Amino acid sequence: MTDKLKEKIEKFLTMCLKSKSEKESGNPIKVDELTEEQHKEIAVDAVAITNSLMELQRLLPLSRQLAELGHLFEAQGKISVKAGEAYDEAALSFLTELYGAGIPLPTRLH
Repeated sequence: MTDKLKEKIEKFLTMCLKSKSEKESGNPIKVDELTEEQHKEIAVDAVAITNSLMELQRLLPLSRQLAELGHLFEAQGKISVKAGEAYDEAALSFLTELYGAGIPLPTRLH
């Protein structure tokens, strides 16, 4: 996750908490008091955050499955994973070398 996205999420959640707090205190944010630019910024941030969360939802199971393969490959002696290294990355690297002609995956994609 990029720093820019993290900042957007933090800003968005802070705004949501502020809105909830103001609503509970009987002084909610009045939507009509927000400028058009603020409405647009909120909408753009909400879309970016939603898209990122949907992408994470799609990628996390793949990462878990790669990690399981990494454990299997290590048990079979095909890879060695050191402390601090990730099993999913080690498995992907092994499979890339095995089936990707040794070309690092990011290089092939660009």
